[in-house]
Amino acid sequence: MGILWQDLRYGLRMLLKRPGFTIIAVLTLALGIGANTAIFSVVNAVVLRPLPYAAPDRLVMIWETMPGNDKRWVAPGNFVDWQKQNQSFEQIAAYANTSLTNLNLTGATEPEKLTGVAVTMNIFSTLGVEAALGRTFLPEDEQREGGRVVVLSDGLWQRRFGADPNILGQAITLDDKSYIVIGVMPQGFRFPVQSEIWIPGGRGSAVPPSLMAQFPDSDLSIERDVHIYSVVGRLKPSVTLAQAQAEMTTISGRLSEAYPDTNSGLGVNTIPLHQQIVGGVSSILYILLGAVAFVLLIACTNVANLLLAHATQRERELAIRLALGAGRFRLIRQMLTESLLLSLTGGALGLLIAMWGVDLFIGLSPGDIPRLNEVGVDGRLLGFTLFISLLTGIGFGLLPALQATRLDPQNALKEGGSKATEGLRRRGARNLLVVAEIALAQVLLIGAGLLIMSFVRLQAVDPGFNPSNLLTARVSLSVAKYSDRAKKMAFYDQVLERLRAIPGARSAALVMNLPLSGSNMNRGFQVEGRPEPKPDENISVDYQVISPGYFSTMEIPLLRGRAFTDADNEGAPRVAIVNEVMARKYFPGEDPLGKRIAFGDTSKEESWRTIVGIAGDVRHASVDEPPFPGAYTPYRQDRESWARMGLLVRAEEGDASNLATALRKEVMAVDPQQAVSNVQTMEQLMAASITRPRFVMLLLGLLSAIALALSAVGIYGLMAYSIIERTHEIGIRMALGAQARDVLRMVVAQGLKLIVTGLLIGVIGALLLTRLMKSLLFGVSAVDPVTFCAVSVLLTVVALLACYIPARRATRVDPMEALRYE
Repeated sequence: MGILWQDLRYGLRMLLKRPGFTIIAVLTLALGIGANTAIFSVVNAVVLRPLPYAAPDRLVMIWETMPGNDKRWVAPGNFVDWQKQNQSFEQIAAYANTSLTNLNLTGATEPEKLTGVAVTMNIFSTLGVEAALGRTFLPEDEQREGGRVVVLSDGLWQRRFGADPNILGQAITLDDKSYIVIGVMPQGFRFPVQSEIWIPGGRGSAVPPSLMAQFPDSDLSIERDVHIYSVVGRLKPSVTLAQAQAEMTTISGRLSEAYPDTNSGLGVNTIPLHQQIVGGVSSILYILLGAVAFVLLIACTNVANLLLAHATQRERELAIRLALGAGRFRLIRQMLTESLLLSLTGGALGLLIAMWGVDLFIGLSPGDIPRLNEVGVDGRLLGFTLFISLLTGIGFGLLPALQATRLDPQNALKEGGSKATEGLRRRGARNLLVVAEIALAQVLLIGAGLLIMSFVRLQAVDPGFNPSNLLTARVSLSVAKYSDRAKKMAFYDQVLERLRAIPGARSAALVMNLPLSGSNMNRGFQVEGRPEPKPDENISVDYQVISPGYFSTMEIPLLRGRAFTDADNEGAPRVAIVNEVMARKYFPGEDPLGKRIAFGDTSKEESWRTIVGIAGDVRHASVDEPPFPGAYTPYRQDRESWARMGLLVRAEEGDASNLATALRKEVMAVDPQQAVSNVQTMEQLMAASITRPRFVMLLLGLLSAIALALSAVGIYGLMAYSIIERTHEIGIRMALGAQARDVLRMVVAQGLKLIVTGLLIGVIGALLLTRLMKSLLFGVSAVDPVTFCAVSVLLTVVALLACYIPARRATRVDPMEALRYE
């Protein structure tokens, strides 16, 4: 222990004697360690930390499957049979597709649309979470009239109700119905999907009120042709995921035999809940973690090069200690102690940088990364920082220590020996480190370049409509107040009329699901005169309910036929418009105009619609997905008459957001109790749809810029020190007649060899590693030659500039001074 304390004191004294070197080394390491700690803290919270449920490793999501779709919502009837027949799960619970749960909170303040979920009574006991205030649902809540109790999220309780501790037992109004608050969930509680309020579904099932109102005479709890459930199961302690999957597959097979009309071809897919929640972002986070690891390696090579350079200055000191009997291991330990002091100091500063970096990460991140609210400093993070600091200290300190202690004391103690003995051995080690950091920077820059190219092409994609001067919003009607089609139609008619009359508005329209909003509806259909599709055939379209004027407001081209008019009302023949993709896919070599298609029960004449037009393709789901077959129907002819609709207003000129206040005012004028939400321009909606690729591009680009800067500094440092070493040689050359350009060429050529070697290695590494980024790229190959060449040119130019500056200094060497240089 005494020897360790002696090494620490001596190491600290040596670092304080070289304050410039120490400050540069600590800051370089702090940057690398801080970046790694910041990204690890996110990976730790999002991916590594267990979900905040009881025994989370036993929670799974259970989906139905069909050809081409391995995560399909579950039919209520199938869910009930899963509950009855399985032996693998302690409990199985369900919640409805959130787009079906329209909840307008009304009261003393302005109405507000809430993100709510209709659930089965056992959902919270299945997750293993209790309320922080009050309780969650009990089986007897099903006996209440309409099951009108409600559980609030902590965020909603604080935001809307001022964290009132007396909230329990109070009535709140949701969709013009009174609900009794029975509980508030814990702070930070995260449901498997975004939600701030939970209500029991109707008839003891997870059927939301909006769907109950549309099928008043149906018992949807036994329905097998309406797929609306997401299902969560808790495995029994002795059951594995594979065993549960096998049993559920057997149950699904029995149901297919018992109900061939609805269940033929359906399967089951069980997925760990953790994978379901974070699987979409884990690959992105691991790629970023790999990128910051590269930055840390580059930082380490720079510090190692600094240590190698300073080892030359300490050669006489080390030789004296060896001559006095110190062993080589003792000297290596001393030098590693100094390296660890540097890395631990850099780690402490890096932890502060990491806290700032996490704030930057959260600020840049898209809103769909789960569990970001759980990011923070904990024991695992502190342990990681300590581990990475120790590993870094050993990593960058070992090579210089080994090189510095490989010397002959007698030769080193001779006059001028320190310069003579350093030789090619130590210079070769420094060259190797510079080659390594060029290669690492090359890999990072190519990755960032591919993402930039991908993002540029993503932004250049034609969505199929004109997003300029277009304002969007959503309105969700109260199911209780607007219980029949006539009332809904009257509301929409009045709103549409008022929107079209807004000063500065050129046109207005309605659509059930706004493009790029994340909402869509796939519906199966049948073409008249063709055999009825089998249940396992995925014959479906993106089903859209729109108002007349939708295509002109969106500026979607109508390729053939006609658009909808006010004459396409409930009393007129049913019509439809299809997009070009649907026409090509389902009517190859035919003219779709005049053909009839049916949605729903084909035995009813009202299900059949005549195709009267073909519209241009729209990228409805996202700009990076190709257009899906789509069909449009007039909202006055839609049987379901959906309680939620998107509003569109195209401005004559200028910023469409200037019409936002007028839009809200006109909707409130029709009914002040109906909430208007998500008011934004279509350009904002488009920007929001590509936040994830923008986020990854920005972060990887930032890390690549840091890597490029560190590499340039490393090359500059190497060349500058190399010139100092070769001052005597340069003086002799110039004394013998060498010109300044000859010296310049010699120094730059030395650097160019290292640059080319590093670039070649980097290209090989990029060819291997960028394949991991395929899922993040759009319109560009992972081995895109343009990106590889452009990055190579950029890195070469920067590296040559870093060589040129010290090379120019070498041409100013005075031969007489250089010949006296030692």
